[in-house]
This record gives sequence, C-alpha cells and structure tokens, in this order.
Amino acid sequence: MKIYHLLFICLPFALNAQNDVKSMNKWSLGLSIGAHDGMAPSRATTRLYQIHHYGINTRYMFTNRAGITLGVNYDFLDFINKPFNSYYFRTSLEGVVNAGDMLHFPQVMPRIGLLVHGGFGFSSLWSDNNPRIANTESLSKRADGMINFTFGATPQVKLNERWSLNGDLSFIFHARQNNTFDMQRANKKGSIDGYMLNLSIGVSYYLGKNKTHADWTPTIYGAAGPDSKELDRMKAELAALKEQARDDDKDGVPNSIDQEANTPAGSFVDSKGVAIKDTDGDGITDAYDACPDVKGVYSANGCPDSDKDGVPDGDDACPQTPGLVSNNGCPVVEKAVQEVMAKALRGVQFETSKSTLLKTSLPILDEVVRVMKQNPDYRLDILGHTDNVGDENQNLVLSQERAQVVAAYLISKGVDSARIHAKGFGESQPKTSNDTPEGQAINRRVEFNVVFD
Repeated sequence: MKIYHLLFICLPFALNAQNDVKSMNKWSLGLSIGAHDGMAPSRATTRLYQIHHYGINTRYMFTNRAGITLGVNYDFLDFINKPFNSYYFRTSLEGVVNAGDMLHFPQVMPRIGLLVHGGFGFSSLWSDNNPRIANTESLSKRADGMINFTFGATPQVKLNERWSLNGDLSFIFHARQNNTFDMQRANKKGSIDGYMLNLSIGVSYYLGKNKTHADWTPTIYGAAGPDSKELDRMKAELAALKEQARDDDKDGVPNSIDQEANTPAGSFVDSKGVAIKDTDGDGITDAYDACPDVKGVYSANGCPDSDKDGVPDGDDACPQTPGLVSNNGCPVVEKAVQEVMAKALRGVQFETSKSTLLKTSLPILDEVVRVMKQNPDYRLDILGHTDNVGDENQNLVLSQERAQVVAAYLISKGVDSARIHAKGFGESQPKTSNDTPEGQAINRRVEFNVVFD
C-alpha cells in the first residue's frame, strides 16, 4: 500500500501546480496490447512473449499534472503445456499523476513523458476447465469475482499534438480471490492475495479543440519575490549599470569606452566613439572612398557612376549610357550592326583623288542610314584616311572632305546631324604599310565607329 500513500501525497502538489486549464485539452482515449506474467497463486505459468492482454481506457486531466482514468482490460491465460486455460477481466478507476512534468521533462526532453497511476476496481476470473464447477453452470457461478488494486507507470512519446505512443507496466493484486489463476484449486490464503503483472504498449488519442493536451503542457513556475536586502542590492547594481551606460554626447557609445566624448551631434562614429569622416557626404567613409571629395556610390567605391552600370565615370568610356564592365562601360554593338559598318569600311569608294562618292557606295551608305534610324541612341564617328601618295597636307584635306561628304549623305537621308561627327586624319593613321599597292589600298579608307556619349 506504500505506493498508494506516495501517489496521494503527490496528488495535492499536482493539483496546485497547474496552468490555465482552459488552454489545454483534457480528454483522451487509449488502446493497448501486451502480455502478462507473474500470476500467483497458480500451479501453471504462461509465456511472457504471448500477446494475450488487451486494454482500452478513457482519461480526464483536471490539470496538467493530475487526472483520473477508467480502464477495461482482458487477459487470456494460455498456460504452458496444460489442457486448460483461464480468462481474466478487469475494470479499474485510477488517479493519474504527470510525473514527467514534476521531474521537469519538458525542459530537457519535451517529447518524452511519464505518467504514474493507481486505483482500484473489480476483476473476474473464470475457466472452461474448472474441475470443481461444471461448465453447464452459469458464468456468474463459474467466475471468481474479486476487488483489484492497480498501480503502474506509463512512459510516453509524443508523436504530434493528437497522438502519443505509450508503454505501460502495471502491477495488480486482489482481495477476495477464491481460486488460483488456473482455476484448478481453491485459494486457501484469503485476505489480500493474488498478484499479476501486465506489460503493454499502446497509443493515446487526444480529444479537444485546443492546441495541446494537458500531458504536454509544461508547468509555468513563478519565482518568489526578492527580500529587502536583495532588492537593495539589485537597485545598486542597476544604478551602476546606468552609470556605465551614460552617453553624454549621444553618439551611441558609452562614456566608459568613448575615446572622443564630445563628438558633434549627428556625427557617425566607430565602436570607440571616434568620429568617422565622410567629406563628400555620400555615406562612404573617406578611408574607403576612392573619390572622397565627390559624391559617389558604394558599387563604384565611392566614385560617381552616372549611368549606374557599375563602372565609375572615370573609367567608363560611355559614362552616360549603361554598358558592360567587360566593354569599358559601353553597350555591346549588335553583330548585325558591326557587319554593316565593316561592309561600309570596305565598300565606300570615291573617284580617284576626289571626294566624289561612286554610285556603288550609295546602297552601302543607305544600310548605314537604316541602322542609325533603328538605333536612335547611336552616334557615329566618320573618320577619313589616305595613303602616303602625294602631298601630306593635301591628303589631310582630302580625308576631311571625304568624311564630310559621307556625313552629308547620311544627313540628307534623315539622320540628325548632331549624331554625326566627321574628321579626316590624312595619312597619319595607316592600318598597314604603304610600301605595296595592296597596303596603300587598305589605308585609303573611311571608318564608321558607333559611339554612345
């Protein structure tokens, strides 16, 4: 009976240490199967590994630590090498204590629980092979009715908010058991005699609309208030902390570690309270700003990037037009456009020593006009060149005139003059040697370069 004394000692503490019962589910249903052993008195024994125990129960928790359960159990006692067997039926009403919560399982093993239970009920034992009672007698006369006392422990594993997996070890003893468990002889001891062990595994299903069941709702512990001495000590510590946290210049760095205690209001400071300089006010400190006197952007290391293409204006060949880093900040000219300009380079020809276009050049220049109209962001540099035959000054004039003639043709076809720039270089920029007629032919050329800014 000592186990019952312990259970009823724990029960008041379990009832007092409760959370808000409205926030938890309280009902559950359980099913179990298992084995039995340790029956006494009995001349015969059963096998522990045989699954001949079945149980069903319903449980209600008053709090997250205390509840009550009603169980119904049935055992088939199949005795080893015996021509007879027995049947055992048990009902019990038991108190339940959530020992897992009392042992602080939720703080270390939130999905593991432990219930202990104990109570009493009614049991019935009968056999179809009782030599002392004819099978023709009614079951009420053949059965041995007795009072049972049950206590046990139920380890739990939480599967989810609705299901848990349970094991159970229960010890049952009887009062007023008149027959041995094998029903082959009378139990002469009387009083409290007859023992049985159940080992089972099962599941519980939690009922209710709340999120969690009482089994898995941990107790919230409240701490006792400090005494006056402790309160004074805490106040003193708080005052000391406030003093350490003083920040007279309001720069976010406490006086105790501030190496520049009088920083002007609004200044940016480092972790030591020293003002961070940002001369151009672009948010990038001078120490990391490649252009400290000009506002810039972070992606360009503090330098301006007007077209926001990631190439600083100082390194951008097309600073007003977004382009590629790999192309010096300029857009990539489409391959089809490049082919038109290359064709113009090879095909635009003039009368010998004159700036008069040959008619064969006009269709080629019309292609250039089409490209310029389709790409209004393009500008075109028209660059005239000659070979080294003749007077150098005359060659310079001729190259300029030829470039201007080409530009005039494009303008006459509707290309905005502001988008065209013509310039002659004479013989100053040969592409190859002038020592051969072939080389001279290559050097007599008009180049077409697409630009963006």
